[in-house]
Amino acid sequence: MKIGKLGVWGVTEGMKAADAAAFAARVERWGYGALWLPEAVGRNVLVHSALLLAKTERLVIGTGIANIYARDPIAMAAG
Repeated sequence: MKIGKLGVWGVTEGMKAADAAAFAARVERWGYGALWLPEAVGRNVLVHSALLLAKTERLVIGTGIANIYARDPIAMAAG
C-alpha cells in the first residue's frame, strides 16, 4: 500500500453514495494517493470507506476520525 505524498481531506457526508463514489474515483484519477474521511454525522465511516474502496482501484481511504462512541471496541477492531 502506497499512500503517496499528497492526499485529499474530503467530507462526503452530504453526498449520495453514488456521488461520493464518483468523487473518490475523480480523486484517484487526479493522481492523489489517499482520500481522508471524517466520521461526523450520519454515516458509519468504516462502511462508507468499504463502498469507496470497492469503487476505486488504488486509492487508499483513511479515516481521519472514527468516533469511539459510535461502536464498541470489538466492532471497531473488526472494522
